[in-house]
Amino acid sequence: MNRCLANFSRLPKATPMQSSNSPDTFARMLNWMGDFRGKARLADSLGRISTFWNDGRGVFPIYDGKTIAVDLNDRIQRLMWGGAYEPRVRKCLVALLRPGDVFVDIGAHIGFFSLIASCLVGPNGKVYAFEANPNLFRTLQTNTAKYPWIVPTPRAVWKEGGLVSFSDPQQPGETGWGKLTAIRNEGLVLTVEAITLDDWHVSVDSTPIRAIKIDAEGSEPFILEGARRMIARSRPMLIIELNDKLLCESGKSREVVVATLREQNYSVFAIESAKSKRTAGSNAIVSPEVLCMPSEQIAETREILDKLGIDKLG
Repeated sequence: MNRCLANFSRLPKATPMQSSNSPDTFARMLNWMGDFRGKARLADSLGRISTFWNDGRGVFPIYDGKTIAVDLNDRIQRLMWGGAYEPRVRKCLVALLRPGDVFVDIGAHIGFFSLIASCLVGPNGKVYAFEANPNLFRTLQTNTAKYPWIVPTPRAVWKEGGLVSFSDPQQPGETGWGKLTAIRNEGLVLTVEAITLDDWHVSVDSTPIRAIKIDAEGSEPFILEGARRMIARSRPMLIIELNDKLLCESGKSREVVVATLREQNYSVFAIESAKSKRTAGSNAIVSPEVLCMPSEQIAETREILDKLGIDKLG
Protein backbone atom coordinates (compact mmCIF):
# COMPACT_ATOMS: atom_id res chain seq x y z
CA MET A 1 0.00 0.00 0.00
CA ASN A 2 2.84 2.44 0.80
CA ARG A 3 4.27 1.90 -2.66
CA CYS A 4 0.83 2.60 -4.14
CA LEU A 5 0.55 5.88 -2.25
CA ALA A 6 3.96 7.01 -3.38
CA ASN A 7 3.03 6.48 -7.02
CA PHE A 8 -0.51 7.85 -6.83
CA SER A 9 0.33 11.09 -8.65
CA ARG A 10 1.68 9.09 -11.57
CA LEU A 11 0.01 6.59 -13.85
CA PRO A 12 -1.44 3.62 -11.93
CA LYS A 13 -0.49 0.15 -13.07
CA ALA A 14 -1.96 -0.64 -16.46
CA THR A 15 -3.40 -3.95 -15.36
CA PRO A 16 -7.17 -3.54 -15.66
CA MET A 17 -9.54 -5.98 -14.03
CA GLN A 18 -10.88 -6.93 -17.45
CA SER A 19 -9.21 -6.49 -20.84
CA SER A 20 -12.33 -4.78 -22.16
CA ASN A 21 -11.82 -2.13 -19.49
CA SER A 22 -8.35 -1.09 -20.58
CA PRO A 23 -7.79 2.66 -20.07
CA ASP A 24 -8.06 4.85 -23.16
CA THR A 25 -4.77 6.09 -24.59
CA PHE A 26 -5.57 9.74 -23.91
CA ALA A 27 -6.72 8.91 -20.38
CA ARG A 28 -3.53 6.96 -19.66
CA MET A 29 -1.44 9.86 -20.91
CA LEU A 30 -3.34 12.52 -18.96
CA ASN A 31 -3.30 10.57 -15.69
CA TRP A 32 0.41 9.88 -16.07
CA MET A 33 1.22 13.57 -16.57
CA GLY A 34 0.11 14.70 -13.12
CA ASP A 35 -1.23 18.19 -12.41
CA PHE A 36 -0.30 21.23 -14.47
CA ARG A 37 -1.82 24.54 -15.47
CA GLY A 38 -4.36 24.11 -18.25
CA LYS A 39 -4.83 20.39 -17.65
CA ALA A 40 -8.60 20.74 -17.17
CA ARG A 41 -8.98 22.43 -20.56
CA LEU A 42 -6.82 19.79 -22.22
CA ALA A 43 -8.74 16.93 -20.58
CA ASP A 44 -12.05 18.48 -21.63
CA SER A 45 -10.89 18.89 -25.23
CA LEU A 46 -9.44 15.39 -25.56
CA GLY A 47 -12.52 13.96 -23.87
CA ARG A 48 -14.75 15.65 -26.43
CA ILE A 49 -12.65 14.21 -29.25
CA SER A 50 -12.85 10.76 -27.66
CA THR A 51 -16.66 10.79 -27.70
CA PHE A 52 -16.45 9.76 -31.35
CA TRP A 53 -15.24 6.31 -30.24
CA ASN A 54 -17.07 3.68 -28.17
CA ASP A 55 -20.34 5.62 -28.23
CA GLY A 56 -18.94 8.26 -25.90
CA ARG A 57 -17.74 5.75 -23.31
CA GLY A 58 -14.36 6.46 -21.78
CA VAL A 59 -12.25 4.27 -19.48
CA PHE A 60 -9.53 5.59 -17.21
CA PRO A 61 -7.28 4.28 -14.39
CA ILE A 62 -8.69 5.29 -11.04
CA TYR A 63 -6.20 3.71 -8.65
CA ASP A 64 -3.57 0.95 -8.64
CA GLY A 65 -4.62 -0.59 -11.94
CA LYS A 66 -8.35 -0.44 -11.29
CA THR A 67 -10.44 1.31 -13.90
CA ILE A 68 -13.81 3.00 -14.24
CA ALA A 69 -15.95 3.74 -17.29
CA VAL A 70 -17.58 7.15 -17.67
CA ASP A 71 -19.81 9.05 -20.08
CA LEU A 72 -17.58 11.45 -22.02
CA ASN A 73 -20.61 13.47 -23.09
CA ASP A 74 -20.64 14.87 -19.55
CA ARG A 75 -18.09 17.58 -18.70
CA ILE A 76 -17.46 16.54 -15.08
CA GLN A 77 -16.89 12.95 -16.12
CA ARG A 78 -14.46 14.13 -18.82
CA LEU A 79 -12.43 15.86 -16.10
CA MET A 80 -12.46 12.67 -14.02
CA TRP A 81 -11.37 10.68 -17.09
CA GLY A 82 -8.51 13.13 -17.72
CA GLY A 83 -7.22 13.19 -14.14
CA ALA A 84 -8.25 16.84 -13.76
CA TYR A 85 -11.19 16.60 -11.37
CA GLU A 86 -10.57 18.21 -7.97
CA PRO A 87 -6.95 17.04 -7.61
CA ARG A 88 -6.64 18.73 -4.19
CA VAL A 89 -9.41 16.55 -2.80
CA ARG A 90 -7.74 13.42 -4.21
CA LYS A 91 -4.50 14.38 -2.47
CA CYS A 92 -6.35 14.91 0.79
CA LEU A 93 -7.87 11.43 0.62
CA VAL A 94 -4.46 9.87 0.03
CA ALA A 95 -3.02 11.79 2.99
CA LEU A 96 -5.92 11.02 5.34
CA LEU A 97 -7.11 7.48 4.68
CA ARG A 98 -5.47 4.27 5.87
CA PRO A 99 -6.31 0.57 5.51
CA GLY A 100 -9.30 -0.31 7.67
CA ASP A 101 -10.62 3.27 7.93
CA VAL A 102 -14.25 4.37 7.52
CA PHE A 103 -14.94 7.13 4.99
CA VAL A 104 -18.21 8.94 4.28
CA ASP A 105 -18.81 10.49 0.85
CA ILE A 106 -21.70 12.99 0.82
CA GLY A 107 -22.57 14.00 -2.72
CA ALA A 108 -20.92 10.91 -4.19
CA HIS A 109 -21.97 11.58 -7.80
CA ILE A 110 -20.94 8.50 -9.84
CA GLY A 111 -18.52 7.28 -7.16
CA PHE A 112 -15.21 8.84 -8.22
CA PHE A 113 -14.00 9.64 -4.70
CA SER A 114 -15.78 6.65 -3.19
CA LEU A 115 -13.78 4.34 -5.44
CA ILE A 116 -10.48 6.04 -4.66
CA ALA A 117 -11.30 5.82 -0.96
CA SER A 118 -12.25 2.15 -1.29
CA CYS A 119 -8.79 1.37 -2.63
CA LEU A 120 -7.17 3.29 0.24
CA VAL A 121 -9.20 1.73 3.08
CA GLY A 122 -9.29 -1.74 1.50
CA PRO A 123 -11.76 -4.57 2.18
CA ASN A 124 -11.24 -4.23 5.94
CA GLY A 125 -12.50 -0.65 5.78
CA LYS A 126 -15.83 0.86 4.81
CA VAL A 127 -17.04 3.57 2.46
CA TYR A 128 -20.53 5.03 2.86
CA ALA A 129 -21.60 6.90 -0.28
CA PHE A 130 -24.67 9.17 -0.27
CA GLU A 131 -26.20 10.42 -3.53
CA ALA A 132 -29.68 11.97 -3.75
CA ASN A 133 -29.96 12.24 -7.54
CA PRO A 134 -31.71 9.01 -8.71
CA ASN A 135 -30.00 8.97 -12.11
CA LEU A 136 -26.53 9.43 -10.67
CA PHE A 137 -27.28 6.93 -7.93
CA ARG A 138 -27.93 4.18 -10.49
CA THR A 139 -24.49 4.81 -11.99
CA LEU A 140 -22.98 4.92 -8.50
CA GLN A 141 -24.46 1.48 -7.79
CA THR A 142 -23.03 0.08 -11.02
CA ASN A 143 -19.58 1.54 -10.44
CA THR A 144 -19.30 0.31 -6.85
CA ALA A 145 -20.86 -3.14 -7.31
CA LYS A 146 -17.48 -4.91 -7.31
CA TYR A 147 -16.53 -3.42 -3.95
CA PRO A 148 -18.74 -4.88 -1.21
CA TRP A 149 -17.19 -2.58 1.39
CA ILE A 150 -18.76 0.42 -0.40
CA VAL A 151 -22.32 1.06 0.78
CA PRO A 152 -24.22 3.32 -1.66
CA THR A 153 -27.27 5.06 -0.20
CA PRO A 154 -29.94 6.93 -2.25
CA ARG A 155 -30.57 9.69 0.28
CA ALA A 156 -29.91 13.36 0.74
CA VAL A 157 -28.05 14.32 3.91
CA TRP A 158 -29.71 17.26 5.65
CA LYS A 159 -30.37 18.92 9.03
CA GLU A 160 -33.42 16.69 9.64
CA GLY A 161 -34.81 13.42 8.34
CA GLY A 162 -37.90 12.89 6.20
CA LEU A 163 -38.98 13.70 2.66
CA VAL A 164 -37.40 16.71 0.97
CA SER A 165 -37.58 18.30 -2.48
CA PHE A 166 -34.54 17.82 -4.70
CA SER A 167 -33.87 20.01 -7.73
CA ASP A 168 -32.09 18.67 -10.82
CA PRO A 169 -31.21 21.51 -13.25
CA GLN A 170 -30.91 18.95 -16.10
CA GLN A 171 -28.32 20.97 -17.99
CA PRO A 172 -27.17 19.12 -21.13
CA GLY A 173 -23.67 17.75 -20.67
CA GLU A 174 -23.56 18.78 -17.00
CA THR A 175 -24.26 16.46 -14.07
CA GLY A 176 -23.63 16.96 -10.39
CA TRP A 177 -25.40 20.29 -9.94
CA GLY A 178 -28.47 18.88 -8.18
CA LYS A 179 -29.41 20.45 -4.87
CA LEU A 180 -32.27 20.66 -2.42
CA THR A 181 -34.94 23.21 -3.33
CA ALA A 182 -34.32 24.78 0.08
CA ILE A 183 -31.06 26.00 -1.48
CA ARG A 184 -32.27 26.73 -5.04
CA ASN A 185 -35.32 25.62 -7.00
CA GLU A 186 -34.60 24.97 -10.68
CA GLY A 187 -35.22 22.32 -13.29
CA LEU A 188 -36.88 19.02 -12.46
CA VAL A 189 -38.06 18.74 -8.85
CA LEU A 190 -38.15 15.30 -7.23
CA THR A 191 -39.10 14.08 -3.78
CA VAL A 192 -36.26 12.20 -2.07
CA GLU A 193 -35.62 10.85 1.39
CA ALA A 194 -33.26 12.73 3.71
CA ILE A 195 -31.34 11.67 6.80
CA THR A 196 -29.13 13.44 9.31
CA LEU A 197 -25.58 12.28 9.98
CA ASP A 198 -26.50 12.01 13.65
CA ASP A 199 -29.31 9.53 12.91
CA TRP A 200 -27.26 7.65 10.33
CA HIS A 201 -24.34 7.32 12.74
CA VAL A 202 -26.60 5.67 15.30
CA SER A 203 -27.89 3.28 12.60
CA VAL A 204 -24.33 2.01 12.01
CA ASP A 205 -23.65 1.57 15.75
CA SER A 206 -21.72 4.83 16.02
CA THR A 207 -18.78 3.35 14.13
CA PRO A 208 -15.61 5.49 14.35
CA ILE A 209 -15.26 7.64 11.22
CA ARG A 210 -11.89 8.69 9.90
CA ALA A 211 -12.95 11.28 7.32
CA ILE A 212 -16.01 12.79 5.64
CA LYS A 213 -16.18 14.57 2.28
CA ILE A 214 -19.13 16.97 1.93
CA ASP A 215 -19.96 18.39 -1.51
CA ALA A 216 -23.67 19.13 -1.45
CA GLU A 217 -24.19 22.35 -3.41
CA GLY A 218 -24.97 24.75 -0.58
CA SER A 219 -26.34 22.24 1.94
CA GLU A 220 -23.07 22.00 3.87
CA PRO A 221 -23.99 24.21 6.89
CA PHE A 222 -27.30 22.35 7.30
CA ILE A 223 -25.56 18.98 7.07
CA LEU A 224 -23.19 20.09 9.85
CA GLU A 225 -26.19 21.23 11.89
CA GLY A 226 -27.54 17.68 11.76
CA ALA A 227 -24.17 16.16 12.62
CA ARG A 228 -23.27 17.76 15.95
CA ARG A 229 -23.55 14.59 18.04
CA MET A 230 -21.66 12.53 15.47
CA ILE A 231 -18.89 15.13 15.23
CA ALA A 232 -18.58 15.35 19.01
CA ARG A 233 -18.41 11.58 19.34
CA SER A 234 -16.27 10.53 16.36
CA ARG A 235 -14.20 13.67 15.64
CA PRO A 236 -13.76 12.91 11.93
CA MET A 237 -11.56 14.91 9.61
CA LEU A 238 -13.66 16.88 7.14
CA ILE A 239 -13.18 17.91 3.51
CA ILE A 240 -15.88 20.47 2.70
CA GLU A 241 -16.69 22.42 -0.45
CA LEU A 242 -17.90 25.95 0.24
CA ASN A 243 -19.73 27.47 -2.73
CA ASP A 244 -20.22 30.98 -1.43
CA LYS A 245 -22.89 31.89 -3.99
CA LEU A 246 -25.12 28.96 -3.04
CA LEU A 247 -24.41 29.44 0.65
CA CYS A 248 -25.55 33.05 0.43
CA GLU A 249 -28.74 32.03 -1.38
CA SER A 250 -29.62 29.86 1.63
CA GLY A 251 -28.88 32.66 4.09
CA LYS A 252 -25.47 31.26 5.07
CA SER A 253 -21.87 32.05 4.15
CA ARG A 254 -18.34 30.75 4.39
CA GLU A 255 -17.96 32.83 7.53
CA VAL A 256 -20.85 31.00 9.15
CA VAL A 257 -19.50 27.55 8.28
CA VAL A 258 -15.96 28.36 9.45
CA ALA A 259 -17.25 29.87 12.69
CA THR A 260 -19.41 26.79 13.33
CA LEU A 261 -16.45 24.47 12.86
CA ARG A 262 -14.25 26.52 15.16
CA GLU A 263 -16.94 26.41 17.81
CA GLN A 264 -16.64 22.63 17.57
CA ASN A 265 -12.88 22.91 18.13
CA TYR A 266 -11.76 22.34 14.54
CA SER A 267 -8.86 24.00 12.75
CA VAL A 268 -9.75 25.01 9.19
CA PHE A 269 -7.25 25.06 6.31
CA ALA A 270 -7.64 26.21 2.73
CA ILE A 271 -6.27 23.68 0.26
CA GLU A 272 -6.25 25.76 -2.91
CA SER A 273 -2.51 25.49 -3.53
CA ALA A 274 0.59 23.57 -2.56
CA LYS A 275 1.38 26.24 0.04
CA SER A 276 -2.01 27.02 1.49
CA LYS A 277 -2.14 28.84 4.80
CA ARG A 278 -4.25 28.27 7.85
CA THR A 279 -7.32 30.47 7.53
CA ALA A 280 -6.93 33.24 10.06
CA GLY A 281 -10.30 34.51 8.87
CA SER A 282 -12.91 33.53 6.34
CA ASN A 283 -11.58 36.10 3.86
CA ALA A 284 -8.43 33.96 3.60
CA ILE A 285 -10.40 31.15 1.98
CA VAL A 286 -9.83 31.41 -1.76
CA SER A 287 -10.55 27.84 -2.82
CA PRO A 288 -14.05 26.42 -2.31
CA GLU A 289 -12.49 23.38 -0.60
CA VAL A 290 -11.33 23.40 3.00
CA LEU A 291 -9.73 20.75 5.17
CA CYS A 292 -11.00 20.69 8.75
CA MET A 293 -8.99 18.94 11.44
CA PRO A 294 -9.90 18.32 15.11
CA SER A 295 -7.73 20.76 17.07
CA GLU A 296 -6.84 18.15 19.69
CA GLN A 297 -5.10 15.99 17.06
CA ILE A 298 -2.15 18.35 16.74
CA ALA A 299 0.62 15.81 16.15
CA GLU A 300 -1.22 13.89 13.43
CA THR A 301 -2.45 17.12 11.87
CA ARG A 302 1.11 18.31 11.45
CA GLU A 303 2.07 15.08 9.69
CA ILE A 304 -0.89 15.28 7.33
CA LEU A 305 -0.30 18.96 6.54
CA ASP A 306 3.31 18.13 5.70
CA LYS A 307 2.14 15.50 3.21
CA LEU A 308 -0.13 18.06 1.58
CA GLY A 309 2.37 20.92 1.60
CA ILE A 310 0.09 23.00 3.80
CA ASP A 311 1.64 25.24 6.44
CA LYS A 312 2.04 23.69 9.87
CA LEU A 313 0.05 24.69 12.91
CA GLY A 314 1.64 27.55 14.78
